[in-house]
Amino acid sequence: MATEKDRPSVETVNSTILTKREAATYLRCTPRYIERQVRSGRLRALKPTGKLWRVRRSELEAFLESGSTIGGEP
Repeated sequence: MATEKDRPSVETVNSTILTKREAATYLRCTPRYIERQVRSGRLRALKPTGKLWRVRRSELEAFLESGSTIGGEP
């Protein structure tokens, strides 16, 4: 299991293209949540290979601004 020191802090996440783990840190969620949102089409991601995921920060910000809610319609 990853420890707190293994995870990137929000302050170090400042590039424009983020890994799945960095994107999860930015949103303060789990990497699995990022995967589910990409598969459902709510979030766009880049997949240069089968195992690598990259997410643009602008996509994350658009996702947050879209008003996506947990559990469907408010």
